[in-house]
Amino acid sequence: MNQASTRTNRLPSAQARAPGKIILSGEQFVVLGAPAVAMAINLYSKAKARSNLNKRVQVEVDIPTRFLSKADPYPPNSQEFLRPLRIAVEATLDRIGKRRQGIDVSVDCEIPIAAGLGSSASTTVSIISAVSKSQGVDLSRKEIFKLAFVPERYLHGKPSGVDQATCIYGGSIEFTRPASIKPIRVQTEPILLLCDSGIHHETKTLVGSVVKQSETKRKIFRDYLSQVREISHGVSKALRSGDSEDLGSLMSLNHELLRKIGVSHPKLDRLVNTAKRAGALGAKLTGAGGGGCVVVVCPTARSRERIAKVFRREGGRPYMITKDTDGVESSAPS
Repeated sequence: MNQASTRTNRLPSAQARAPGKIILSGEQFVVLGAPAVAMAINLYSKAKARSNLNKRVQVEVDIPTRFLSKADPYPPNSQEFLRPLRIAVEATLDRIGKRRQGIDVSVDCEIPIAAGLGSSASTTVSIISAVSKSQGVDLSRKEIFKLAFVPERYLHGKPSGVDQATCIYGGSIEFTRPASIKPIRVQTEPILLLCDSGIHHETKTLVGSVVKQSETKRKIFRDYLSQVREISHGVSKALRSGDSEDLGSLMSLNHELLRKIGVSHPKLDRLVNTAKRAGALGAKLTGAGGGGCVVVVCPTARSRERIAKVFRREGGRPYMITKDTDGVESSAPS
């Protein structure tokens, strides 16, 4: 091995992973002040960071083709796609006082893109954690949360913060803007099924449309917000007590409100109704809407398998999800 290769291998490096998320209640209403309930799930983005000698920031992303959509505006590793990830790297280096440090970052993302599962938040959180760890700095979860807003604002305009909070802290949380994060101790984990409709969306546009509606339909939205507050508090209670029937009913109510404000999609509505006919306790879209995924509460593990088969016949892509309890994690080679 030559001297240059030896020197490169000794450069500081680290890796990190962060989970994706689902939202059980709140969604678009969280930007208007209502609480949301979210859960980290066992789909992950993984980032590796290594210092380089050329003083440049370089980012590469590997995303399985099954997680992409023809509707995605930018192909992976295009400059437009990589820009917010570079912003995450640069913001982290600025924060830890290493602005001129060159660094190579590679990301493996196993979370469907633009599907309401927090892929962008998970990716930026894992990058921030890996980059800081590679430079010998262990950022607190609060610091990672603040830093994650920088690329998320670039992507989504005015993100609520619920996505990065869930990806960072893991588990189940009740979130209220600007940064109230309350862990929920779950009595018995619900049996959940996720289904990707294959139709993807743009979060910034959808959130903006809801904010505009709230300004022109103030009376209606005051009523909606009141209902969502009750739904979110009820969902938290149902999780704590292990009441899957109540959880499913409340999630279905939330989906109906999201449908009324125009952020659902005919295919999402069809998947929700299909799940209920197949025996689900409840179902709703998760995330910004306009496409993406539905999350389903199933009475038993066997019924989950049955509903998943029905989804496949409907052209959906089901995932047997479980809760991630750890949130973001990082490590450096010994």
